[in-house]
Amino acid sequence: MKSFKNTNILLIITLYILIGFSNLNNFPFYINVISPVFWTCLLLYMIYDIRKNYISFYSNRRYILYMIIISCINIISLFAIGFIFGFVKSPYNHEAVSILKNITTQILPIISMEIARFVVIARNNHNKFATALITVLLIFSEINYGALVSLFSNKEMFFEYICSTIVPLIAFNLLYTYLSIKSSFILPIIYRLFGQLLLILAPIFPNVNWFASGSINMLLALLVYILFKYIVVKEKKDIKRTKLNLSEKISYIIALIICTLLVCFILGFFEYEPITIISSSMYPIFSRGDVVIYKKISENSLRALPVGTIILYTIEGQNIAHRIVKIINENGTVLYQTKGDFNNIADENLVDISQIKGIYVFNIKYIGFPSVWLHEYFNS
Repeated sequence: MKSFKNTNILLIITLYILIGFSNLNNFPFYINVISPVFWTCLLLYMIYDIRKNYISFYSNRRYILYMIIISCINIISLFAIGFIFGFVKSPYNHEAVSILKNITTQILPIISMEIARFVVIARNNHNKFATALITVLLIFSEINYGALVSLFSNKEMFFEYICSTIVPLIAFNLLYTYLSIKSSFILPIIYRLFGQLLLILAPIFPNVNWFASGSINMLLALLVYILFKYIVVKEKKDIKRTKLNLSEKISYIIALIICTLLVCFILGFFEYEPITIISSSMYPIFSRGDVVIYKKISENSLRALPVGTIILYTIEGQNIAHRIVKIINENGTVLYQTKGDFNNIADENLVDISQIKGIYVFNIKYIGFPSVWLHEYFNS
């Protein structure tokens, strides 16, 4: 199409994606050799293209400052989360040669991707089709097809990978495209470099599960988008401040607060935490597909639970919510015998207080069925 310029970059990235598919069984060579060489060549080509076509890439200095501040806040927030979930050792080698290698294999692609995104968007005058196409291609270029294929046979791990990696990848690429449209490639590069350098250089990482990882990254992408949309609107002197603009700001803030609180609640940051019930052993109190809200209590309180209390506990990684029917005290060790109200006999295994997560407070009918269906699908 005459109006669609610089198809070369799109074709080159498409070729790279096809090469990625063809190298599923040779990832070390692909990551350490093919990928850095490809992105370096593309970067040199784009620099030539920018100079030849006089593409302007000026970014507002205040935007850059805001992005640096936001990136620093993100890093501080991530490590604050680590104090809740704990930390794990970094998988990266921190010897000088390894750091240089990681920078070559990971930082160069980031710079090249974001300049490619900006060049295609800028040369096509923010054409929606060109913008959408380069965004989709860059999403595909970052997918680890080896991991995707290896996990495909395990439905549960495949689902976890999609939620923790692919969905945030899509959200962040939409954010990077928005930043490129509103400014240039400088803002997404700053944001990405802060995050990637942290991964390469930090000796420890927050030990979060797949749900927490995916939720936190989605919230980060949403938060940065909302902040910059507010900043961009505020900076435009020719736009009048109307009640509609104010209501939009308020709605974004409310939505962000609700999403943040909901995710924190699901992750167990608060005293109360939800869990989905996958059996009907406690019918009619609650049954399959209900969500039970339980309360975390102190160790001393766990030692003094009366008969009749419904407790949530864990056995072999499985969460169970049953009623205490008998208390056994063996040499100062408190054990509870439990039973589901709908079951004919008591549970065979006694429950130690170290296994108890909390006590039942109330339940919400039916809203947990999507989780039940997923559980049944993964275990089918």
